[in-house]
Amino acid sequence: MTLNPTQTVTLQVQFEPTTAGAVTGQLAISSNSTNGGTADLALSGTGTVLHSVALSWAAPSSSADPVTGYNIYRAISGGSLALVNSSPDSSTTYVDNTVMSGTTYNYIVKSVDSSDVESIASNEITESIP
Repeated sequence: MTLNPTQTVTLQVQFEPTTAGAVTGQLAISSNSTNGGTADLALSGTGTVLHSVALSWAAPSSSADPVTGYNIYRAISGGSLALVNSSPDSSTTYVDNTVMSGTTYNYIVKSVDSSDVESIASNEITESIP
């Protein structure tokens, strides 16, 4: 871009790390003016790795009492199972984006009928987040 002598511009830089840890960089701004050459600006940031757990299950093939949704339960590091969704979810998939590094999670799913009666629990799955 070309600026006239009294013009200004705002430049926005977005940091999008692909790994965890400290990262540095440099932004070079070149000028062809008689009193300025290149201005180097130091950039730095700290990247974090985000983890998630994706669950999926098969809907019952037949049921005397039709399924209207599913409740997903999670336990953290062997603790008590707690409901993670606020109301039965009609999907047969769930992504937990709230997991943290160095933690182990246990999950079960229960189907729910139109009277909000839950089925027995699914098999339990354990996921350890690196």
